[in-house]
Amino acid sequence: MLKVKRLSLKHMTETNSLIGAVLAHRYRIDAPLGSGTGNSDVFEATDIRSRKRLVLRVSAAESLVDLDAGVLTASDGVELFKRQTQLLAGLAHASLALIEDWGTESIAGTQYVFTALESYQGGTLRQILDRGRRLTPSQALVAGLDVCRALHFLHGKGWVHGDVRPANIFLGDDGRVRLAGLGLKRMVDAQQLSVEQANYAAPEIASGEQPSPQSDVYSLAVTLLETITGAVPFVGETAAITLANRVGKLLPVSADLGPIAAPLERAGRPDARERFSALEFGKALAGIAEKMPLPTPIEPLAAASFAAVIEQKEAEHTGEITRPKIDVTQDVTRPINPTTSATTSTMVIKDATKDEPIVIVSESEERRHKRIWVIGAVIALLVAGVIGFRFVVKPTHTVPPLAGVIEGEARNVIAPNGWTVVIVTERNDDIPAGSVVRTEPSEGTDLQEGKTLTIVVSEGPNFATLPDIAGVDAQSALDQLTALGLVVTARETNSEEIPAGVVMGWSVPEQPGLNPGDQLLRGTAVDVLVSVGPALRQVPTLVGLKLEDAQKLVADLQLALLETPAAKSNGADRGLIGAQSPIPGEQVARGTEIAYSISLGPDLVELPYVVGNRLDTVKARLEEAGFVVGAITGNQSGKLKQAVIAGKSVKNRTMVARGATVDLVFP
Repeated sequence: MLKVKRLSLKHMTETNSLIGAVLAHRYRIDAPLGSGTGNSDVFEATDIRSRKRLVLRVSAAESLVDLDAGVLTASDGVELFKRQTQLLAGLAHASLALIEDWGTESIAGTQYVFTALESYQGGTLRQILDRGRRLTPSQALVAGLDVCRALHFLHGKGWVHGDVRPANIFLGDDGRVRLAGLGLKRMVDAQQLSVEQANYAAPEIASGEQPSPQSDVYSLAVTLLETITGAVPFVGETAAITLANRVGKLLPVSADLGPIAAPLERAGRPDARERFSALEFGKALAGIAEKMPLPTPIEPLAAASFAAVIEQKEAEHTGEITRPKIDVTQDVTRPINPTTSATTSTMVIKDATKDEPIVIVSESEERRHKRIWVIGAVIALLVAGVIGFRFVVKPTHTVPPLAGVIEGEARNVIAPNGWTVVIVTERNDDIPAGSVVRTEPSEGTDLQEGKTLTIVVSEGPNFATLPDIAGVDAQSALDQLTALGLVVTARETNSEEIPAGVVMGWSVPEQPGLNPGDQLLRGTAVDVLVSVGPALRQVPTLVGLKLEDAQKLVADLQLALLETPAAKSNGADRGLIGAQSPIPGEQVARGTEIAYSISLGPDLVELPYVVGNRLDTVKARLEEAGFVVGAITGNQSGKLKQAVIAGKSVKNRTMVARGATVDLVFP
C-alpha cells in the first residue's frame, strides 16, 4: 500500500514563518502559491530593487537528503542543488519559465535553497481551472503544443520533468503558456507523492519505475483532458488509490472532443512503449489543427492595470456642481457703514459685525471687469482646446517593417506605440514558424495609438495533402510525394495481386491511420509500399504421395504439376509418386511446374561380389554397378568382412535397391 505525503502542522508553520522574509537581501516573500516539486514551497515574491514580481521556489536544505540517490547530508544536497540548478539556469527556451536567479539563505537558524522564476501575470492553468473556467479543445491544443515544445527540448538535453500538471503551466502575457516546476534530478518514490502530483502521474510510477519522457507525455495528456472536461480521470481518495486505479487502464477520452481525442488517447496509454514521444505528440496535435476551429486567446486571470482603470474612470467622469452654503442665521437687518474710495468709483461697505468689507463697484468698473473676464475665458477655452485636442486626437506612429521578425521581438518593437495588438496565424512555406508574415495595416502606414494592429504569424510550412497513389508506378509515386515536401522511403513487399513495381499504398509511421486526403506536416516521413510480386514458394515433398493428394497440395501453393514417364523407384511403392524435380525445399516462383513420375515399383539390382575382396576391388565393383560407397571401418589392408545397406548385412549377389549406399566393414 502506498503511503501518502501529508502536510504537517510543523511544515505549515515553517511555511508561514517565511512570509515577509527577504532572501539574498533582495527577494521579499509576499504570499504562498502552493507546494512545488518534492518538498519545495512556492511563493509570490517581489524584487525590492526593481519592484518586479517573481515566483520563488524554496526548499529547506534538510529536505534535499536522498539516501537512495546517495545524498547523505544536507550539505551534500546543497552542493547537488548548486550544480544542477546552474545547469537548469542554462536551459533557455521560449516555452520554459525562466530561472532568473538562485542561491541559499539562512533564516532563523534553518538553511534554505531557492530559485527565482519569472512571474507570469496570466496565472496558472490550475488557477484558471479552480475558478470554474475551461479551455476549448482548440485552446487546449495550442497550450499542448507549447508544452510539447518545452518537453522535447528538455528530453533532448537529457532531463525528465517528472511533474507536469496544471499548477506548473503558466499563462504568459502573450497568451502562450510556459512550463515551470523543473526540479533536481532525484529518485522518485511513489510513496512520497502528494495527492495533487499523483493525480497526473503515469501508471508506471505506481510500480516503482522512475519517470521517463513518456511519463511526461502521459501527465500532459491528463492535464489537457482536465482543461477541456474539468475532470481528472481515475482520481481516488488518496494518492495510492489514484495510482492503483490507473494501472492497465486506457485514458477515457470521449470521441465528442473531436479531432483532439485521438492524440490524447495515444499519449495517455497505460503502456509507456505505446505512447507518443513529446515530438510525436506535438506533431500529432499540429496535424489536426486544420480540422479544428480557430482558437481564441486564453483569457488571463490578471486584473486590468492601474493605468487602464484610471483611464476608464476619467472617461466616465462628468464632474459635479457644488452649490454654496448660505448662513441662514445671519441677521440681514443689521446696519452697515458705507465708505467711498478716493481714487476709484468703487464703494466699500463695512459690516460692523465682520472684518471683511463688502465691495460695490461702479458701472464703468464693472464693464472693465467683464472685458477682462471674457478675455480670460477665451484664453481658458483655447488652452482647454489644445489640451483636449491632445487627448482626443491621439498621436500616430508608422508601422515598422516586421516581416520575418520573431513574434516576441516584433511585440517589443511596437510596444511603445500604444496599439492594440491582435495575433493571427497562418501557414507559410517561406517564413519560419513563429515569425511575422505581414502586418495589417502594412508597413509604412501611419496608425494612431489605440488602433488595432494585426500581426500575422507563421505556423510553419503548409500541410501536404496525402494523395491516393495505390496502383501507380513506383517511381511516379515517389516523385509525387517528394514534390509535396515529404521524406519518402520505398519499402518493398510481396503481393499476390499487385504486379511488381506498382505501389500498394503508403504509411506514416508517426501518424498511423491516415487516409488519402488527410493532411500532415511537410518533412514528415512516409513509407511507400512497392510490390515485388508474389512471394516465392517452397517446393513440397511429393514422393510417396498419391497423385490426387499431390495435386491438391500443389494447387494450394499456386504451383503446377508436369507428368513424366513412369519409372522404377526405390522411394515409393508402385502407383505412388516415385520421383520429382525440383527437389523438396527449393524456392520457386508462383506457377512453377514440378515434374513427377509414377513409381513402377522398386528398382533392384544384384550386389556385386565384394565380400572377401580387398578395398580397391570392392570400391571399383560397387561404383561400376551404380552403388555409393559409404562408411569404411576396420583394418582396410585386409579383406572385406561385411557389406551393410540401411543397417543390414547383405551377402554377395543379393538383390538390393539400385544406387543404395553400402557401408564397408573390415576385420
